Amino acid sequence: MRVLIRADASMAIGSGHVARCLTLANALRKDGAEVVFACRQLPGHLLQRLSDQGYLALGLPERYPQEASGAGIEACLPWQADIDALASALGDQQRFDWLVVDHYGLDARWERAARRFADHLMAIDDLANRPHAVDVLLDQNYSAQAQNHPYAQWLDDDCKTFLGPRFALLRDEFQCEPIGIKPRVERVMVNFGGFAGLHNPEWEAMSALAKAHPNWRLHTLVSDFSGLMRQADLFIGAGGGTTWERAALGLPTICITVAHNQQLNAQLLAQAGGHLYLGAHDTLDPQRLVDAVAVLRHNRELRQSLA
Repeated sequence: MRVLIRADASMAIGSGHVARCLTLANALRKDGAEVVFACRQLPGHLLQRLSDQGYLALGLPERYPQEASGAGIEACLPWQADIDALASALGDQQRFDWLVVDHYGLDARWERAARRFADHLMAIDDLANRPHAVDVLLDQNYSAQAQNHPYAQWLDDDCKTFLGPRFALLRDEFQCEPIGIKPRVERVMVNFGGFAGLHNPEWEAMSALAKAHPNWRLHTLVSDFSGLMRQADLFIGAGGGTTWERAALGLPTICITVAHNQQLNAQLLAQAGGHLYLGAHDTLDPQRLVDAVAVLRHNRELRQSLA
C-alpha cells in the first residue's frame, strides 16, 4: 500500500499536525506500507526530521502567489496552487492508495482535486468549520463527541467518521501503565509544543533563565519525551496533541491554551475533570498559575482525580 500525507509544520502552525501524522505513518510502515510526506518549506518545517526517520519528504513552496501575507493558521490556502505544487513535487509517482490531509487551510475543493493522486482520501481535523470531500474523517478531540455531531453539515453521508479520544493517534511508548501519584510534587514538566527548542526566538533568554536556577533543566530535541514525562509529577502545558499523551500516563496537568482551536477542547476536558484549565496564555494572570501550582503541590487527592 502507498500512502501520501499532506501536512505542514512551522513556527506559526506548530508541529502538531506533522507529529500526529508521523504517528500514523509509523503504524502504517510497520504494517508494510510505503508512506510519503509533502510539506511546505515554511520557517520551522520538519522535512529534515521526517527524512531522518526514513521517509521521503517532498518540499512544497513556502508561499503561493495568490496567498495573503500574514494570514492565520486557519486561513484558506490557494487550493489549486497547492494541488499544482504537489503534482510537480510528485513527478512520475503520482498514484497512491490513500491520501491523508491534515491541514486547516485545505477543504473539499482541494480534496476533490486531490482525487487524481489517490483512490481514497482521509482528513484529520479538529475544527469542524469547513466542508470535506473524503472517505474517512478523524477528529481525536473530546469536543468531537458532541451529541449534535459537529461534522454533520460538512461531510457527505457516506463518509466514515472516527470521533473522540478513543481514536487518538498515540505513539507506542504511551501504550503503558499510568505513573504513580506521589504525596507531593517533586518535579514539574513544562512544555508548550514542538518548537520550545532551538527554533524558538526566545531560546537564548530561556537558556539564561535556566542557568540562573540550579533546579531548572532546559531541553531541546528530546529523543525520549515519554521518559521525561514519566519522571514528572505535574505537567504545565498547552491543549494540543500532548493532551492525550498526558492522559495515557495519568499525568496531572495544568492546561493553558496557546491557540484558539485548543480552547473548546480544553474547557470541556476541564468540566469532565481531566485537567485544571487556566484559560488562554495571552490573558492569563501569572499569579493564577502560581496559585494553581501551590494548590496542587501537596494535594495528592486532587492530583489523583486529574490523573
